[in-house]
Amino acid sequence: MDKSKRYGMCLYRKEKKDALVLKELLQFLRTKFPGRTSSFAYVEAGSSLLPGLSLWENLKLETGGSDWSDFRRDLKSEWTPLVNLLKRPEIFVNEAQDWEKFTISLLKGVLGPSRHILIDMNEDILSPFMIQVMKKACCLAAGEDKHITLASASSGLWLDCAHSMVSRKGYEFITEELNEEILKLHWTA
Repeated sequence: MDKSKRYGMCLYRKEKKDALVLKELLQFLRTKFPGRTSSFAYVEAGSSLLPGLSLWENLKLETGGSDWSDFRRDLKSEWTPLVNLLKRPEIFVNEAQDWEKFTISLLKGVLGPSRHILIDMNEDILSPFMIQVMKKACCLAAGEDKHITLASASSGLWLDCAHSMVSRKGYEFITEELNEEILKLHWTA
């Protein structure tokens, strides 16, 4: 782990919980890392999985592995509580609940090779337990050479694991490094 890196994720403020902001996240990524061809993983519950495949098949495309039990056995411990919630990985995407789709999408993003993970969050589909497990695991992944940008309308919920906050004015992205005084201004949860 590179100790000189900032710990945590970049928090992008979006207007509404159910709004999808992939276009804005990509523009921010291009602005933050200009001139680089960067691969990215997009994490979202509705459209980031292939609908004709099962949850496990979607994950298997990114991680490899022969079966679900092998995948669970080889998984890092910080992901185990979240993966244990998935009781039916063999169901097709269209049969899964939103939180199950989001979990698989998140695992694909964080466990895959992409350095940039763009998470389009709608907290209404996740339980408080899932949010806490996700915070811990994403912060650990960010320490392993991953750049995580999480878009949320509930920014106060994520301040404890973010290193900066991004908002948008017109075509300009404004980035605030988070410190104790700025956290007090933004604390809403």
